[in-house]
Amino acid sequence: MMRWLKIYAVAVLVIASCVYGFERKAFQLKEDFGAAVDDCFLQYYYFIPCPTSTWFWGFFDGSAGDKVGVFFTIGDASTGAFATCKPDTCQTIYGFRVLDFAGYGQQYPGLFTVKFNIYCCDENGCPIGEPLWDSGPIETLGAPNWTIVDVSPPIPVTSCSVQPSPPSSPRILVVSTQIGSDNTYPQWAADNISTAIDSSCAMHDVGCLPALYPRPSSSHYSTMHSGYYGIDFAFCPPVWFPELDTLTYGYVELAWRLFVRCEGPQDATEPTTWGKIKSIYK
Repeated sequence: MMRWLKIYAVAVLVIASCVYGFERKAFQLKEDFGAAVDDCFLQYYYFIPCPTSTWFWGFFDGSAGDKVGVFFTIGDASTGAFATCKPDTCQTIYGFRVLDFAGYGQQYPGLFTVKFNIYCCDENGCPIGEPLWDSGPIETLGAPNWTIVDVSPPIPVTSCSVQPSPPSSPRILVVSTQIGSDNTYPQWAADNISTAIDSSCAMHDVGCLPALYPRPSSSHYSTMHSGYYGIDFAFCPPVWFPELDTLTYGYVELAWRLFVRCEGPQDATEPTTWGKIKSIYK
C-alpha cells in the first residue's frame, strides 16, 4: 500500500508540474478596474498595472475534454473596487466574464470551442451533483477581449449555500470544458505577478486588495480558487496554475469575474442592467 501511494504521489507531482503550464506567454492589457458600475461582482485575480496596463499570463495548449475553472464563495472580499456581495441576499448568478488572449474562437468556429457549466461545489472547489447550468458551445472573443457569458435565465444558487438555514455564503464553481476539434486554444488569462515584479513595477494597492504573495500561504483568502480539473474532473481538488517561480510568487488566479444579482437592500444606489454591464467591455 505504501509503495502504491509513493508511485501515485510521484505521478501526481509529474503531472502537476506540467499541467496547464504546457505553454505560457506574458501579456499586458488595461483592466477596467476604474469603471464605475453599480453591481455585485466577485473575482480573485490581482491587478498589477505597469504603469497603467495589467500583466497577465496566457496559458494554452490543452487537450480535448480539459476542464479549467474558478470557484467563488459569495461573501468573500473581491479584488477590485467592488463592494463585497452580501451572502444572505446575493444569490442569483446572471453572467460571468473570462479573458482569452488567443482570439481565434470566432475567427475559426468549431476549432477552439468551449462550453461552460456552473455547479455547487465544496470547500475544495470540487463539484457537487449535476450542473445547475450548461452554456452549450461558445466561441470566445479573445485577441485581446473580455468575453461576457450570459447565464439566461439567471440561476438561483441558494441550494449551494454553505449554511442551509438561513441560507448563506453560496459556493459556486464555473468550469470550462474544451470541446473543439483543435484544443490548442483558448489561451486563458491568469494574473501575472513575477513579470510585473521583474519589470520593477509597484504592486497595486489602491482601490483593491493589496497583492500579497506567495499565494495561498500569504493570501487574503484561505485557499486558491483557480485550477486545472483534468478530463472528467480527474483532478479534484484541482491543480493550481503555477507562477514561473512558485517559491517566490506562489500560484495565480484565472482572470474570471462572476456577476451576481441581489435582492433586498444593497450598497448600489440604482440597479444595473445587463446591457449596461456589457457596454463597458465593448
